[in-house]
Amino acid sequence: MDAVRDWAIGLCLAAVACTMLQMLGPKGGMGRIFKILIAAFFICCLCMPLLKLKSLENLTLPQLDGAVSSDQLQEQVNSQLSRQIDVSLKKVADETLKNYGITAAKVAAETDTSEDGGIYITRITLYLDKQNIAKAIAAKQVMEQRLGTEVFVEELKT
Repeated sequence: MDAVRDWAIGLCLAAVACTMLQMLGPKGGMGRIFKILIAAFFICCLCMPLLKLKSLENLTLPQLDGAVSSDQLQEQVNSQLSRQIDVSLKKVADETLKNYGITAAKVAAETDTSEDGGIYITRITLYLDKQNIAKAIAAKQVMEQRLGTEVFVEELKT
């Protein structure tokens, strides 16, 4: 941030100096050339931080292998989406079931894509640990009411 602040201060000082020089410069034929030179100087001051971008040459970015297919990319996107859905459902389950004294160990959703590219959930499985498995029926009913779809409850196997 100090570099940005220093650049901004230098730019303001250059603007003031250029304005003063334009006011003092000749008004006639040479005045136009003088104004162009002052404008070029100000543009150089404005672009000065770009000269320090040489440090970006050492920046290494991960590159995709040329053999990466769209199917592999789609599979990666689908797996990330599946994880996000599971995390979101876990949050909903935690919020919903905490009033009943039930803790979900894990929530898993099976998804599928329709022909038009839409993603929908085909099955939601709520995993309960041994302490909460006795409350499975209550958990099932509460989650089905909250999500509006059928929920399957299973014991988490360790």
